[in-house]
Amino acid sequence: MNSFTKINLKMENGNFLFLNEEYLKKYREELLEFLEDQDYMKSLSFAKRMMMSQEIKSNNAIEGIKDDLSIIQEVIKRRKIPISEEEKTRIINLYHGYQYILTHKRINQNSLKELYSVLSKNLLQTSDAVRMGDFYRTAPVYILKNNRLDLEPFRGLNEKKLDEYMNQFFEYINSDCNFENEIDVFIKSQIMHFYFVYIHPYFDVNGRTSRTLSMWYLLNNKSYPYIIFNRSIAFAKKEYEENIIKSRKYGDVTLFLKYMLVQVERELEKEYFVHQLNEKSSHFLSKEDLQMIEYFISMNGNRTVKDLASFYNLYNEHRRVSEIYDQRIAPLLEKDIFVAKGYTKSFIKSELSNFYLDIHPQFLDVDATKVKHLKLEK
Repeated sequence: MNSFTKINLKMENGNFLFLNEEYLKKYREELLEFLEDQDYMKSLSFAKRMMMSQEIKSNNAIEGIKDDLSIIQEVIKRRKIPISEEEKTRIINLYHGYQYILTHKRINQNSLKELYSVLSKNLLQTSDAVRMGDFYRTAPVYILKNNRLDLEPFRGLNEKKLDEYMNQFFEYINSDCNFENEIDVFIKSQIMHFYFVYIHPYFDVNGRTSRTLSMWYLLNNKSYPYIIFNRSIAFAKKEYEENIIKSRKYGDVTLFLKYMLVQVERELEKEYFVHQLNEKSSHFLSKEDLQMIEYFISMNGNRTVKDLASFYNLYNEHRRVSEIYDQRIAPLLEKDIFVAKGYTKSFIKSELSNFYLDIHPQFLDVDATKVKHLKLEK
């Protein structure tokens, strides 16, 4: 039996958003079961660690911006690095935005305006900045479907309705929902995420604002493991966009919420595995080391040095295979995290053949029920 629930968020056609709770039950229970004994993920320190490195990277990556973790840390530390001022601004704005949501509790029209001012600082085109009202845009905005110019774009909510719809949005955010568990908090945060993108109250920086707002709600409700949701999207961006399009069309956010639940569980499984590996290793593992391990266990198909380098280049500024090997892969071989297997006929660099990689067997002894979405060879 289907169990449809109306959400008190109106669409422009006069209908309300809705979801099928029965359909989501399985995915809710799986995620709750996974987190049952993962106390380290339920801490503010876990959330901050995710936010100030991978979530800054992922929030920008969803917009097609590829920042290496090391570059993000250098920008935060205000060191001189050879990237554009716009790239630096996007990183530092998110960093300051995350600091804002860590230190402010109330979500309302004024505080959202303050957050948006932080996230959009020095990024808006002059033509857009001068057409901003006290809180929202005063003219139409158009949104590309899957970033394709050959498809008719969506139009953001009519600018004359923004005050009305945003006011009901804040009522929804601050309503008492009588949550049964932390999954209810996450689901509400992602309904907020979708609805903000649907309204599109600004000319630019709507996506990053929507995701940061959702993160803000999670922090306020101490739902720390789910902070990782930006990374979940970055690894499955096409499906993210497809599910937003479907939800816009039908007003049904069920499949979008299923996508978010499944993807977050997958990323938390990776964090579980990397945490176990880090605990067992006798070597210090940097953020870059941990990221390469996460990339490796995210891959499908062949897992050679070249394959891992190609996967790395999907999410970072392009580097030569030999450079990625020397700086990112060889250190993990030296620390006995990766092991070399059979060679191929191609070369990484002069006199070094390409070869298959695997995780050292000593790190593969983990609870199989906690890594069921990962392809780990024992």
